[in-house]
Amino acid sequence: MEPIKKAGRFLCSMKCAVILLIVLALVCTAGSLIPQGQTAAYYTANYPESLAGAVLLFGLDDVFHCWWFVGLTLFLCANLLACNVLRFPALMKRMKEGFTAVKRIAEWDGVPAAVTDEDPEEIFRRLGFKNVTRGVTQAADPSGAAVSGPVPTRYAVRRRFGVWGAWLCHLGMLVIIAGFGLGQMFQSQYTVYGVPGQAKPIGDTGYELRIDDFQVKLREDDTVEQYETALTVSRSAAGTGRQQESVSGTVSVNHPLSLFGMKFYQNSTGWAADVRIYKGNELLQEGVLCAGEYAAVEDMEGLTVALNAFYPDYARGADGMPVTLSSALNNPGYLYTLYYHDQILGMNVLTEGQIITVEDYGILFTDPRQYTLIQIKRDPFTPVTAVGGLLVMVSLILAFYLPPEEVWAVRRADGTWALAGKSRRAGAYFQESLAKCGAKPEESAGDVRETQRESAGGRETQQERSGDGRKE
Repeated sequence: MEPIKKAGRFLCSMKCAVILLIVLALVCTAGSLIPQGQTAAYYTANYPESLAGAVLLFGLDDVFHCWWFVGLTLFLCANLLACNVLRFPALMKRMKEGFTAVKRIAEWDGVPAAVTDEDPEEIFRRLGFKNVTRGVTQAADPSGAAVSGPVPTRYAVRRRFGVWGAWLCHLGMLVIIAGFGLGQMFQSQYTVYGVPGQAKPIGDTGYELRIDDFQVKLREDDTVEQYETALTVSRSAAGTGRQQESVSGTVSVNHPLSLFGMKFYQNSTGWAADVRIYKGNELLQEGVLCAGEYAAVEDMEGLTVALNAFYPDYARGADGMPVTLSSALNNPGYLYTLYYHDQILGMNVLTEGQIITVEDYGILFTDPRQYTLIQIKRDPFTPVTAVGGLLVMVSLILAFYLPPEEVWAVRRADGTWALAGKSRRAGAYFQESLAKCGAKPEESAGDVRETQRESAGGRETQQERSGDGRKE
């Protein structure tokens, strides 16, 4: 049974949690370096045979959704939960019973940080300790002499809640992992694309996105510096029973926008153009087509035109295929396909002003411009992850900036008080502050320690200071 108990203690320990975190960090690194979600052919074509086989065998092509990654994450959650549950009673007991003069003085080595004949309560208050407890304890005199009766003591503690720092850190990590994992499982993603002036629904959310403006910012060498979209998101009045609410903002690459519990990302761009369909000399219909979209001719069932691609500076390559010589709108070319009942009637490139003619119908592409593509993510568990991050931040403040501090004083046989203290943060500085507040002018804490060491060695030594040196 003992090996089983040891294994159980290890699986519920922080050592196990650290190992799991390291493994998950390495796996996440691999997931960021290896392209995710590609076909098996992609990996065999771009990686050595053995490496491609390992990627596919261990699910590294979809790391964050493979069964063993999910299993490790759940195991880490269970480990952190067990650590918190097992440590909670001990921390509660420490909060209630761990900060007492009897306990602290019993663990004390007897070496004071300072000796004073001043009231120690005043010294403690100068150090920032407000509530000082008076008491007595049956202990040895800190000067080394034995005592036969109770010894008066003073004790104070502050920031005892700092003991919860590590516990809250583990809890925060657990909440972050749970929130992130649940978010990956239940988040919704939507895509909206179009040109300025267009408004489109955001999936089934009941919200609408209107593109107010789209800018492609170029550097001096004509390379793209930034894509930036000004947009307005509106809540549907019919879906909420409230008056419609609209919020505007700007999104650009690496600068997402958060509105109505959704996050908006500038994803990509492409070319679009107006399409006008005439019947004879009469304008029958018009709209905007982005590259890859199609429009059905309303007055002739089965007739459809698709804008396959756009070439800003159109030319024919050496192989006869269409190419663009630059990104400037010098000679716009529209690659189209015309269908009738899913049968291809024709496919060609139109230049500016040219018209496709089908019986009495004419189709014209004009006014080319770039469209913007916005990706929207809606994660209902984002607040949970935020709470976890807040818990971790609070825990770090408690652990590193607000740890518990204790001070105590014991009355010596000669009527003076021996002062000592304990702090996990800057312990040496804390001891020095205590010594400065409480040391007698003629005797420093270093002299007291020297006296105690020599007394403990069986030699009675008396030291005193003079104006030009020290003598025994």
